[in-house]
Parts: sequence; C-alpha cells; structure tokens
Amino acid sequence: MLWVVESPNALKLLQAEKKPTEADLAGALHEVSNALTVVLGWLDVARSKALAGGPLDTIFEALDVAQTHARLGHRAARQALGADASNAGSSQRTARTLAHTAVQGVSPHAQARDIEMVIEEQRGCTGLIRDVAPVIQILTNLLLNAIELSPVGSRVVLSVRGTGSEAAFTVSDNGPGIAAERAPNLFLGGDSTRPGGAGIGLRHSLGVARAHDGELLLLESEPHAKFQLTWPLGAGSAPRRQPPAAQSLVGVRILVVEDDVAVRTLIELALEARGAEPVMASSLTEFLQAVQSGQRFDAALMDLSPIQSDLAGAVAALRNTSPEARIVVISGVLGGLPDEVYTQISAWVRKPFEMGEVIETLGYILANPNASVPSALP
Repeated sequence: MLWVVESPNALKLLQAEKKPTEADLAGALHEVSNALTVVLGWLDVARSKALAGGPLDTIFEALDVAQTHARLGHRAARQALGADASNAGSSQRTARTLAHTAVQGVSPHAQARDIEMVIEEQRGCTGLIRDVAPVIQILTNLLLNAIELSPVGSRVVLSVRGTGSEAAFTVSDNGPGIAAERAPNLFLGGDSTRPGGAGIGLRHSLGVARAHDGELLLLESEPHAKFQLTWPLGAGSAPRRQPPAAQSLVGVRILVVEDDVAVRTLIELALEARGAEPVMASSLTEFLQAVQSGQRFDAALMDLSPIQSDLAGAVAALRNTSPEARIVVISGVLGGLPDEVYTQISAWVRKPFEMGEVIETLGYILANPNASVPSALP
C-alpha cells in the first residue's frame, strides 16, 4: 500500500494489488540471463565464421538468431517493468517451428559440451500457437537445464506432438535425474536443477505457462529427468492476464536518489520505459551536484538514507532550483523528519515496493498539483 496526500488535513490510502514483486523480477532476470546465454553463444558463432572467412549468409544467420533472442530478453525485461511488450513475439508459428527455434538457440551451448540435440516430431505438431515468445523462453530454460545436467557426449531430446487442442513439448535429458524427495517442491523455488543455479527458472516458467492456460510438469525424475510443457493451440493460447498499459511519463524529468545499485537500475529502466528523463544520484554530493546543475526537475524520487546527513539542506537546495518539483519518498519508514522536510513531501511509497506503485504515485501527484502534506504523520 502507499500513502498519498490530497489535502492539508487528510491522507488518501491507495490500495494497490500486491504481487510477488521480488519473485517476478527474479524470474524476469532469469529469462534475460537465458536470453543472453543464447545471444552470446551465437555472437561467438558469428565471430568465428567471420574470422574464418565464412560466407556472409551463415554469419547473418547467426546474427539473426542472436537478434531473435535479444528481443525475447528485452520483452521479458519490459514486461517485468510493466511496460508495453505486446508487439514482441506475437506472430503465430507451428509447434514444430517453435521446437526447432528453441533447439537452434541453444545449439552453441550444446556443442560446447558435445551434447547432441535431437528433435522428435510426432503427430499433430503443425498446429499454430499464438504469442510464441513465452513458449520459446520456457523451452530455452528447459533445454539449457538439460544440457547443463547431461554428461558430456550424451544427448538431449525435445519431442513435440499435437492433440488437436494443445501441443505438448517434452524435454528429456541424460542427467542424474531429480531425487524423489526433491520432486514435489521442485516448482516452488529455491531448489535448482542446474549446478550453482538459484532455483528460479522452473518456478517462473510454471507461472508463465499457467498464465497462458498451459502447464509444466515433471514426468519422470529418476534415473533421468523429463519435463513436459503443454500449450493451447490457436486462439486459446492468448494470455488470460494482460499486463496493465504502461503509464506515460514522457518528458518528465525526475531526480532519483537511491544508493542500492540494483534498485537504482530497476527504477532507471522503469522510468525510461515510460518516457521519463531520470537523473540518478546515490549520495548527498551527487544530489547537490544534480540540483545545482541548472536542470529543473518535475519530481524527485528519494530514498532518505543517502541524504540523511542533511535532509533539510537537500530539500532546500531542490526547492531553490525546482520550486514546483513533487517529492516522493521511497523508504521503509517515514518518521522523525524535521517539519521543513516533512511538509515538502507529496507522497510516500514504503519499501519494499512494486514499481507499479511508484509509477502510479508519480502519475497521480503530477496530475494533482494541489496535493499537499498533512500536519501529522500517517
């Protein structure tokens, strides 16, 4: 939840739908990491072919594969930020084509481990699937897991078949399998199939599959692992839950004060995705440099800890150059502030927050210029 001020004597409590923000972000980062694995692998292929004087068509083919998966990673990142990604990966393809696309993507990784990739096409594998990006992402995750777990020189099999209303993709590896006691909790997160993994990919893949009326199952666990992804064919594969439309902050210059690198990067990407112009600061010195640079800010998104040593001075400096800037505090607590600081705050978003809350708050206070701070803390 978040507190937003509407009048000198009242607070408006906006109820925001709570989502597993950290899990969603972790899942998106996992998807981006997988996409980068494919991209880097195919860039290496392109470079090797170019150095060897290979024909241009083979070099361009490698670059095309890298570009396809770079777009998939970009799509996953934008969706996690709440930005519009509806134009990416929306074309229809057959289940057979998706299987070949997924295997092609991980081929350099498989070749590096001398793993043979096999596609088994069974009946009904020519049915059409809409919104193909999530299918490729899930299959890429399953295939990378299988390659990593299979012994060098062995094989990984992806079989594909259709049943009239859905397609079934089955990934079989030659690894050690999943111990019986681990199998029931495998999709709950925290338990990785990959050595050194974070236990995020399967949980995220299951959530994505179910959001599109699909399913992800562990069919066999020992001696080898076999996962099956089922996906509806035709119009039924459109997702049940579409992400909210991105809220535009085009041209809005926002000063962001945050000393956590990961949070700062997330905020910067989210604001840029909505057309804002963020200026980042991680300390009081950087904050003062920004406000004294001559730039005028429409809003400031401020974690208080980096400027705690002189909150009043920091706010005064901001007001001196940007008197109309709306201040949003992003902090776990809001208390013990001097009056000259407190009375300048337009809104408070409690950490840990969802980026949707921050964007909603910024949009609200910028659209309601008369909002002010009450005389008492919430």
